[in-house]
Amino acid sequence: EFVLKPAPRHLPRGNSRAMSPARVSGSCGMGLRLLLAVALSSRCAEADSIIQIVSEIKSFRDGSIELFAATAASLKEAGAIEDAAALQKWSDDWLSVLGIQKGLTGLVKDFVLNYLGRSNYHDRNGALVQALKDVGGSIPKNKKVSDGTVEKLRQKVLDLCENGMDLFEEGGSLHEMLKELKAAFKPSNMPHFAKGLASSASIRKAFEYMSGPRPDKGEEL
Repeated sequence: EFVLKPAPRHLPRGNSRAMSPARVSGSCGMGLRLLLAVALSSRCAEADSIIQIVSEIKSFRDGSIELFAATAASLKEAGAIEDAAALQKWSDDWLSVLGIQKGLTGLVKDFVLNYLGRSNYHDRNGALVQALKDVGGSIPKNKKVSDGTVEKLRQKVLDLCENGMDLFEEGGSLHEMLKELKAAFKPSNMPHFAKGLASSASIRKAFEYMSGPRPDKGEEL
């Protein structure tokens, strides 16, 4: 029988700890939501079926692609060609299914091999978990997107990126994804994100699930 035993790049093997099925479920839920970028909540109820979770993750990915495409289109229409291209590149790079260092495959690989189940990550991820929840709570749930709402969202995304970049090692896929996401959420892009949010019913619907209540104990991330 072949057993894969990945060697972490930066977290000593002695820091790993045994994980119950509930802990694995909660950790994977947080990881997948983070990997989907915008990521971004701390909810993965144990009672949720695998089919429901996969369905919601797909909806979140599809909604994120739709949001970034609409925002890039608005930027292009306004003549901000370079900003539009950079935003579309982030979506193409990090929301694609395939990839080695990039895409969902690269992000999942980085998380599972280097962070999942390791105390050096789980003991220090409280601020990141809260930032994920805060971003989910700041997504507008209707088409009325005010300047204040968009600025609040920008600040929450920046907090998320800073917390994640402090936690994930520089040069790794997760760190690089968040670094590029932080650059995308610059002030001049926000009016265009507002248009994307107003037109994207998918991302609003996805966040109704993603920003739900935090799970009870046994769902520790």
